[in-house]
Amino acid sequence: MRLDTRLALMGALRVLGFSLTMPFVGLALSSYFKEPLSQVSAFYAALAAVSAAGQVLGGVLSDRLGRLRTVVLGGAVASASLAMAFYLWGAEPLEALIVVESLFSNVASVSVTALVGDFFRLHGDLVKAYGRLRVGSNLGWAFGIAAGGGLYALIGFRGLLAVTSALLLLSLTALWGVREPTREASAVVFERPSSAMLLFLVPSFMTFIIAGVMGYPLLQYLTDGVRVSSYYAGLALALNGFLVVLFQDAIVRRVGLMEPSRILAVGMALYAVGYALMALVRSYVEALVLIVVVTAGEMVVMPVSSAVAAELSSPKSRGSHMGLYGIAGTLGRNLASAVFAEAVYLGGEAYGWVAISLIAMASSVGYLLALG
Repeated sequence: MRLDTRLALMGALRVLGFSLTMPFVGLALSSYFKEPLSQVSAFYAALAAVSAAGQVLGGVLSDRLGRLRTVVLGGAVASASLAMAFYLWGAEPLEALIVVESLFSNVASVSVTALVGDFFRLHGDLVKAYGRLRVGSNLGWAFGIAAGGGLYALIGFRGLLAVTSALLLLSLTALWGVREPTREASAVVFERPSSAMLLFLVPSFMTFIIAGVMGYPLLQYLTDGVRVSSYYAGLALALNGFLVVLFQDAIVRRVGLMEPSRILAVGMALYAVGYALMALVRSYVEALVLIVVVTAGEMVVMPVSSAVAAELSSPKSRGSHMGLYGIAGTLGRNLASAVFAEAVYLGGEAYGWVAISLIAMASSVGYLLALG
């Protein structure tokens, strides 16, 4: 089995576990343990900070210990943390252990992206490999978000912790027989990123803000603005995941042959058009059509963006440099909800979608300037 297929399988199991559990953490803290909203918000802020720290730690460890050792270490500790949260059932242990899980899950995640950069050298091969990883993760996410609510009602959040812990541990078996890649150069603790890499991170950060809209902001708009049930809003997000599963491989075969700066600019323009028109949506069907447009932009941009980041990373510090790219992703996705909410607060829902569209267009232009 090819390495990218193995990693896609591992990603499918990992993301399936996360999508079953993580959307319900806040609900569990408030319903089971009666924590106030302010404390739940503080917990999520800590989770975002720790996720970014995990990208840094994972990059350093993967450069020093090796990619595979770091992936296994991160996955095993993350699994053990959720198992302990199951046994030590309580508000404080749950919060602390989920923070630990998030830290080491991000350690494993950045090691996987660096591992792909070590194994695949040509741009087209990198795009295909990162596209295959997205197929796996979206498959797990789509099934998880569709089944999570039912399982939460059936076995409760504590049961979901046990299921996710088992899935994280099971995912590591996909690495059986994989050997540590031979690197082009000896690893160093940290090598300063090139100016090209630093410039690339600017439009990438804006891209991840836009990517984060396919979550809570869109769910809120569908339920409050379009006035559909939370069930149908969840199905709309599942549509995004299943589209990636069905069409990502076919798309990367084409975009991997194109000029990266131009194809990234085109993909972000698709994002911009889709989200700008979202302000005019008055029915569920119209929203689904625009989700298809936005997902097309996502399938073009995300694998190419990861491939360019790997190419701009130094072989001596690829883990650390991909960790910087991961920080841009973590902070951007976490900032998406705040950006959208603030824009809606200032000018209404239409203003919120205009703001998101403008950020997407700024990212589009930024890629042309950074890579042109």
